[in-house]
Amino acid sequence: MEQKEIKALVQTVLAEAKDLEGYFIVRAQSRREWSMRLSNGRFERVSTGEDSGLGVHAFTETGASGFATSDVLEKGMGRKLLEKAIKLARRNEEIGSKGNRQIWEASPLLAEVDSSSQKPLGDVPLAELQRMVMTLHASLRSVFPGGVWQSSYRQIEEAWCIGRSDGTLVSFVIPRAVLMHQGTVRGKGNAQSTLIHRSGVDATLLFDELDDKFLEKKAVDRAKFALDVCDAPQLPSGHYPLIIDYGLAKGLAHEAFGHAVESDHMNESVLGDAGKLRKGLRVARPGVHIIDGPLTGDWANQPYSANGLPRETVTIVRDGVLEAGLGDIFSAEDAGIPVTGAGRAESYGHIPLPRMSNIRLLVDRMLPLVPQEFLMAEVKAVRETLIEHKELLKGQKNLLLLGYRGGQVNPKTGDFVFQCDGIIDVADPELPIYQPSIFSGKILSALKAIRGGLGEGRYDAIGTCGKGGQSVASSGGSHRYLLMDVDQQVSLGGEQL
Repeated sequence: MEQKEIKALVQTVLAEAKDLEGYFIVRAQSRREWSMRLSNGRFERVSTGEDSGLGVHAFTETGASGFATSDVLEKGMGRKLLEKAIKLARRNEEIGSKGNRQIWEASPLLAEVDSSSQKPLGDVPLAELQRMVMTLHASLRSVFPGGVWQSSYRQIEEAWCIGRSDGTLVSFVIPRAVLMHQGTVRGKGNAQSTLIHRSGVDATLLFDELDDKFLEKKAVDRAKFALDVCDAPQLPSGHYPLIIDYGLAKGLAHEAFGHAVESDHMNESVLGDAGKLRKGLRVARPGVHIIDGPLTGDWANQPYSANGLPRETVTIVRDGVLEAGLGDIFSAEDAGIPVTGAGRAESYGHIPLPRMSNIRLLVDRMLPLVPQEFLMAEVKAVRETLIEHKELLKGQKNLLLLGYRGGQVNPKTGDFVFQCDGIIDVADPELPIYQPSIFSGKILSALKAIRGGLGEGRYDAIGTCGKGGQSVASSGGSHRYLLMDVDQQVSLGGEQL
């Protein structure tokens, strides 16, 4: 279904709701995806998928709610969902379920955002996409035959329309595309892998890659680094001055901090007190900021919430002080924070939850750094910049951590454990490389250890965020690198999980 079709569907259902008692949110979604995966010169999978459906969220006068969905959009289905949802809401009211009347107070909104895609899904035939991805994959294998390579391409278009009983009607289209190369290399009995990506909104990124080979060069460069890591020694466990890249910084901000300020889990958050956000708490040095909000063309862009509210850009931490949280309309008041339109849903069949979009960790004190095409050239530039600005801490290792490989966070205690691709000691002019190690500690200690940044912002570290049984696109970043002082509550060392 196209944007205008799901918009017409929502309008029809809202019209049917006018003679029913209660308040209704009607969500319609149409999602299309083309994806493919190649391994060592052969297609493992080529798939196309399409899904559309309708969700009705109903509320009684006291704020009790019910939810009903269907992927069968036949005539009369909207009325059936309306009646089912309000019936469930009344049943929940009868059994004493906790009500929430905030949606009744929301301001109405009319808005429409067209797709930013220049090559919508279907504009380039699937066979042509396969040809281009195979060409890119084959080129990479020929340039670096020593690796075992997998390449994948995904192009997604989601059209949403959210309508409410107050007259709100919001529709938008989110296009996303990503090309990924994953390589595995072996040396001295060890194996290391590398995963790099290039993202955009449509197949334009494939045409760009065929022209400039940006991702191929990066893949080969990182594969060579992975080979060096195979032969590298293990780092002794300890506390070190650190330089983390923007992918790790995104992981730190997202996993260890962003989730802790989402309004629906404040009772379980290290940043909460008696269920309220601890606004005014100093969590970092002056000049450190954490910001979350949508960016046009970004992998995780979403201009409006799944409840039909504007998605606000929120400064969570300003000048090192916790200032705000990510509040959806159903839990923000309990958490003591404003509604920021943070509600996101995986699909029409899910209840929205407060979630991040693009989260970035920034500092006022930034040292200039000219990006280099190749990794080791950039590492040398990092070292030279640190020496020039007297930021290289003498007499100890200054460890540069590269790549984010996921991790775990305990939101109640603030403990985190992250993983990286490899480590380089930039204090040593020989730039020795070490095996990947566990990066762990206390989140508040890690934030307070940040003393500066290197280079302009990079916010395209992408991923998929899971919460409450739902998965949504996530992204973020920081400066190209962040500088961190030694802290006894932040450790590096030990083998990868």
